[in-house]
Amino acid sequence: MPKYTGRKAVVVGGTTGIGLAITKRLVEGGARVLLTGGAGNGFTDVAGQLGSAASLVACDLSAEGAVAAFASAAESAFGTVDMLFFSAESGTVERLAEPEAKSGTERYDRQSTAAAKGAYIPVPALAALVADDGAIVFTTVTADTCRSGMPDAGVHAFIRALAVELADRGVRVNAVSPGAIDTLAEVAARGPGRYTAPPLGRRGSVDEVARAALFLAADATFTTGTVLAVDGGLSSSGGRPRPHPAPQD
Repeated sequence: MPKYTGRKAVVVGGTTGIGLAITKRLVEGGARVLLTGGAGNGFTDVAGQLGSAASLVACDLSAEGAVAAFASAAESAFGTVDMLFFSAESGTVERLAEPEAKSGTERYDRQSTAAAKGAYIPVPALAALVADDGAIVFTTVTADTCRSGMPDAGVHAFIRALAVELADRGVRVNAVSPGAIDTLAEVAARGPGRYTAPPLGRRGSVDEVARAALFLAADATFTTGTVLAVDGGLSSSGGRPRPHPAPQD
């Protein structure tokens, strides 16, 4: 029997990247999945990839009304859910020294607001749908700049506090913190001179992050309030990746 047969899951940000990789593994494992993302994120293509076990709903995650409507759709479809994943991307990480970027205050406000809203706005409506003894897994980032580090520290504190709040229902709350995850397209856009590898000597894949997220959701039954680094040792090395040749087509 497939591992997730009979399970119901919601994936916020499930149409691209890590969220899509999580969704595919859930569907392959027999789960029923409701996922959401921005309306422009290739909905038609994603629907074709996933088949009838997954339902897609467009949702602006920065708008509380849209999130409430999505939560209502999830409740109508599933009643309660066993696993809830937050994998919405928050945007581009900026470094302090980037001259083309906006002023320091503007950049900080943009990144901190994106990180905080991405974690906080969807949670009240959707966490209420998680069944007792269920699981919530966030996708954060391994911070490698001071501008991303401050907002992400706040998100990690939020996750730990939420874990304590929901513990009396047996709901576990954890996060994966990916770093050094790349695609050929992103490497090409960045340029080979900026392609770097963590201590393990290679970049990770979205599927490797998805497997870690599903481990926290389904197998780590006595773990809550944990942020699991999935970064090839990047965080253990002080966030200093080493130069590494870009992959070839």
